[in-house]
Amino acid sequence: MPAITLTAEKFAAAAERLPTTPQIFSRLSAAMKNPDISVSEIVDIVRLDAALSARVMRLSNSAHFGRGEPVTNLSEAINRTGFQEVYRLVGAAMSTQLYITGLPVYGVGGDELCSNSLTAAIALEQLADAAGEDRRVGYTLGLLRPVGRLLLQRIAATALCAPLTGRKATAELVHTWERETFGMTNADAVERLFALWSFPPELATPIKFQFSPRNAPQGERFAALLHLACWIADRLGKSLVIEREAWTASEEVLLKAGIGADVVEACLEKTKTSAGQLETLMRAA
Repeated sequence: MPAITLTAEKFAAAAERLPTTPQIFSRLSAAMKNPDISVSEIVDIVRLDAALSARVMRLSNSAHFGRGEPVTNLSEAINRTGFQEVYRLVGAAMSTQLYITGLPVYGVGGDELCSNSLTAAIALEQLADAAGEDRRVGYTLGLLRPVGRLLLQRIAATALCAPLTGRKATAELVHTWERETFGMTNADAVERLFALWSFPPELATPIKFQFSPRNAPQGERFAALLHLACWIADRLGKSLVIEREAWTASEEVLLKAGIGADVVEACLEKTKTSAGQLETLMRAA
């Protein structure tokens, strides 16, 4: 029997205490599937969160995007940065807002979690593009990959679990601790959380099978691509301490992903540059 009795009501209550930015990001992702989306539609979604809107404004006025007079409203900010870049910036801002306090029960700091999230997101964006998959889906999956543990952290804090209780030597031992403590793993939590947030059900599948892509449903490539993205993050020194040595670029994973080792290496180099630039930009704004 789990150490913490986790009812549906307790789960929903913990989910309600999380920031609303993932739901806003999901709405933006769905809206941007329309090739004729307007600036005003994007503005209407982003301004649902005041802190998010302010961050986008600061980013658009940063040296990276700054051209001429400072922008004074969200429409100008979005026009200056461009739709695709706004999507990336909103996602990065969401990530830092979500993860900045870290996961004390797992012994993972906020900076470590944010950096891992952004690096995995950029890596999966690159890998998805190379594999002919939707790069925005890849970016979204990389950013939201840790939300299951974030929710379990909230529940653990409510139950007064001591810091470092969930920090184990291997990812599998962490999963065992999660099952014994909560009656579910972080992957199970993601699946339930995405359902509460009305995310597309298929979005949870790659996260559920990220550690064992060989067990993913037939034709599901994103689980293997996410696994490789986490391998890239690990190679770049951005892995989470509780997930080290959990990732591999084996022939089996590459076959499941449908790409070659040379493609992964090329994506690693692109990720090193792009992720570094994005992290620098987010710290500056």
